[in-house]
Amino acid sequence: MPYCLQFCAESVVIQCESAIIFQHAQRLTGAIRVGINHPQHVLILKHAAFYNRLRPHMPEVMPGVHRIEIDYNGRPLKLTLLLGAQANVLLDAGDASTPDKDILPYFAKIGFDPKRLTHIIATHPDLDHTGGLARMHEVAPNALICCGDEDKEQCATPESLIDLRYRAHLYWHGLGVSDEAKPKILPRCGGPVPIHQTFKGGERIQLSADKHVEILHLPGHSYGHLGFYLPDENAAIIADAVHHRANFFSDGRAAFACTYMYVDLYLSTIDKLRLMKLDRLYSCHWPDLLSNNTINKWLDESRDYALHAEAAILDTLRAANDGGLTLREVCLQAKPKLGAWPVEKDLETRSMACGHLQRLVSRGLVRMTDDRPTRYIAEKEWRGLR
Repeated sequence: MPYCLQFCAESVVIQCESAIIFQHAQRLTGAIRVGINHPQHVLILKHAAFYNRLRPHMPEVMPGVHRIEIDYNGRPLKLTLLLGAQANVLLDAGDASTPDKDILPYFAKIGFDPKRLTHIIATHPDLDHTGGLARMHEVAPNALICCGDEDKEQCATPESLIDLRYRAHLYWHGLGVSDEAKPKILPRCGGPVPIHQTFKGGERIQLSADKHVEILHLPGHSYGHLGFYLPDENAAIIADAVHHRANFFSDGRAAFACTYMYVDLYLSTIDKLRLMKLDRLYSCHWPDLLSNNTINKWLDESRDYALHAEAAILDTLRAANDGGLTLREVCLQAKPKLGAWPVEKDLETRSMACGHLQRLVSRGLVRMTDDRPTRYIAEKEWRGLR
C-alpha cells in the first residue's frame, strides 16, 4: 500500500511498502514519475494533481492526513497524523500502551521516523489521549508537547489528570476514582511531560509552504478542548468535542453515556461547528462524516440529545420526593430516558448529569443542598434567579 510522505502544490512524495507495490503505483501514475529511490520504493510525482490516481489505494483520508485506527477495549480510537514539508503533527497519543502497540508500528509501516515530529498535541485531558504523551516524548524528543491553554495542568501529570478530572465528583458526590482505585489507573495515564506550548484557538501551524492547519477552541468536554481546521479540504478534526448520543462500541452498541461536562460551552461548540459549513468532520470515537448534510444531521442530533437529556433529568427530579436526589440517584433513575449502556457503566453518566444539574440550578429550576452527597431538588415553582 502506498503512503504519502509529503504533499504540496508542486510535488508529492510517495512511499511504497514493497517493490511490487512500487511497480503498481508506477503503472498507475504512468510517465509522470520523475524520480525513483529503489531501495526505499519512493516515487516523486511532479504535480500534486496526479496524486488522485493513487488516493483510492492509500490509507490517508486527505493528502498528508493519516488516521491511526485502534481497537481500544472494543471501542474505536482514531488518532491523526498530519504530514508536511515544514511540520509533522500527531494529534493525541492514546494511553500509556498505545505508542508501542499502535502508533510506532504505524509509523514504521509508512516509513516515518518519529524524530521528524514537530508537534504532539493533546486535544484534551483523558487517559486515552494523554497517557501516551510521555512515551512519545521519549521517541520524538524534538517535538513540542502541546495542549489547550485551560487544560495544561491536567495534561502535564497523571496525578493532576486523576485528581482534577476523574475525581471531580468525588468530594461532593462520592463518585469517581477512589483512593483504592487510583493506583490501578495511574499506569495507564503514563508519566509526566513538559508542556511546551498551549493554544487558545485561532493559531496556525504551517505544514508546508502552501498548506496550514488552524487551531480551534471547542470547549465542553473540557475547558480547553482543541480541534483542527484544514481550510483546503474544508475539514475539521474535532477529537471528542461532540458526543452525539453516547460513546459507542465498534459494533454500534452504547458503551457509556456522553461525557461532556460544561453544557453551555458544549452547545456553543456544536453551534460553532454547524456554522462552519464543513464538508468533512473527523472525531476520535465516532464515524467519519464526509458530507455537509451528514455533518449537519449529526450535529443537530447531538444538540437535540443534550437538550433531551436535560429535560429527562429535570423530569426525574420532579418525579422524586421532596428530599430530592443525589447525583448517583439521578444517574440511575434517569437512565431509561438517556440510553442503554451496560449497567456497570451507569455511573459514567455523572459528568453529563452533573453538568445539566448545574445548568438547571443556574436557571432557577432546581436547587441543591450543601450536604455530602449533594442533593438536587426540583423547585415546585419558578421564583426567579439568585
